Amino acid sequence: MNRRAMQESEERFRQLVNNIDEVFILRTAAPYRYVYISPAVEKVFGLTADEAVADPAHFLSFTHPDDAEFVRKTMEEAGHAPRVEVEYRIIRSDGEVRWVWTRYQQVEVAPGDPPLVAVVVTDITAQKDAQRAEASARAEAVRANAAKTEFLSRMSHELRTPMNAILGFAQLLEMDELSENQHESVRQIIHGGRHLLDLINEVLDISRIDSGELALSTEPVLVSDVMDEVMDLVVPLVAARNLTVLTPVGDVCHEHVLADRQRFKQVLLNFVSNAIKYNRNSGEIRLTCSTRPGGEFAITVSDTGIGIGAEELERLFTPFDRLGRENTGEEGTGVGLALSQRLVQLMGGRIEVESAPGVGSSFTVLLPRVETAGPQPGEQGSPAAGAVSSTATAPGRYSQLRVIYIEDNLANLRLMEQLAARHRGVKLIHAMQGRLGLELISSSQPDLILLDLHLPDMSGEEVLRRLQAEVTTKDIPTVVVSADASPGQIRRILEMGASGYLTKPFDVEELLRWFDDPHRMEGAVP
Repeated sequence: MNRRAMQESEERFRQLVNNIDEVFILRTAAPYRYVYISPAVEKVFGLTADEAVADPAHFLSFTHPDDAEFVRKTMEEAGHAPRVEVEYRIIRSDGEVRWVWTRYQQVEVAPGDPPLVAVVVTDITAQKDAQRAEASARAEAVRANAAKTEFLSRMSHELRTPMNAILGFAQLLEMDELSENQHESVRQIIHGGRHLLDLINEVLDISRIDSGELALSTEPVLVSDVMDEVMDLVVPLVAARNLTVLTPVGDVCHEHVLADRQRFKQVLLNFVSNAIKYNRNSGEIRLTCSTRPGGEFAITVSDTGIGIGAEELERLFTPFDRLGRENTGEEGTGVGLALSQRLVQLMGGRIEVESAPGVGSSFTVLLPRVETAGPQPGEQGSPAAGAVSSTATAPGRYSQLRVIYIEDNLANLRLMEQLAARHRGVKLIHAMQGRLGLELISSSQPDLILLDLHLPDMSGEEVLRRLQAEVTTKDIPTVVVSADASPGQIRRILEMGASGYLTKPFDVEELLRWFDDPHRMEGAVP
């Protein structure tokens, strides 16, 4: 290349590097001597190229003190490594701290010439700020989600406690001799209370899913078994609407899917319940099963109901959006489908929907199909794993059943007093504090203990732990009565030694059965 061509090439190079925002540097490997620094150095570092070339030490002094040693070692490594990259901070001459990304790469030179290193410095402060903002927003979202979950959990407990009194006293009234109008009023109270309880449960489940706290136990589940259980539950509802239910013939649904059995049943029950509620009188519900490509198994619930418009399908899984169905007179929360979708996704499946106004809707849950599976509940005559034989005792075994109830809520206490009064032979002793309850139990040795978990002086768990630690009290049946309805909590309390767990608001008949036989479920852990 002649001198003129070389000069033209150098000029094009200078024009290129002079018009980019990145700083281009050409320096010797060691000792450091800058051959060229592009003008962008002033924009990034706040000093001119001439200043940087004249005093290499001055240029390096811009490195943030906390990163200086790290950068020094990187520069030494760049003298013999083909390519090195590093991120670090600098402090400009005006005091502003900025982030830079620097790439060192050795340059091929003629034999005998001193080795050179090309350096490209990019200002990445904007990207770093964006990353910090994103991380901060993500952390804030996690905190907000945790706060929401905590709030909903607390609200669930606070709502369940008064609901226990409302539903409990209503069930007591239902047992009395009332006029037909009075019975209808009581039935409406119970119906409304249970509807509110369903809403509390669904909202709490969605919150747990969003926060990653809802644990599922997936296993091979026989689809036909779950379908049979669901259909048994809805028989009265189907009859009330004079609906025809068509179920698959043969063994087409006798397949296993990988799912949490209880949650799968919950999803399918939601689909069938909606098919009943939004169907026309004397309409039809059809359940079908099919194998899909890719290892999926499909369970479809179709109806001949009012259907859903195309513009509404996009909002179908939005919590609390009932798509105007609140004007139909049919009860609902607008949460069931949103919860079903998230549960199915957690189980590794998905939901498909087809619908046409005036024609009907089809909801399909697709779950992973399992080719082989072990015995499922109901498939063999042997007891299910973990089942405990019941030692049922005829009512009246105890001439006087001594019950100690540890509870600090007065409304719940009054409810329990009335229940005890209705059950002949029950003597109820109450304590509003855990320590007092332990003293009464130790001195009177009751036949049954009813224990709330939230007490003013100590937790109910601590009370249970102390009862289980003492030889004189560990065999006394202890039933926890709590507003905490989380499956994990219930399982943990039973594993600690509780004989049973009643979730507020509890079923009055279930509690009365404990009065009939305190030992009927002792030691059972689901």
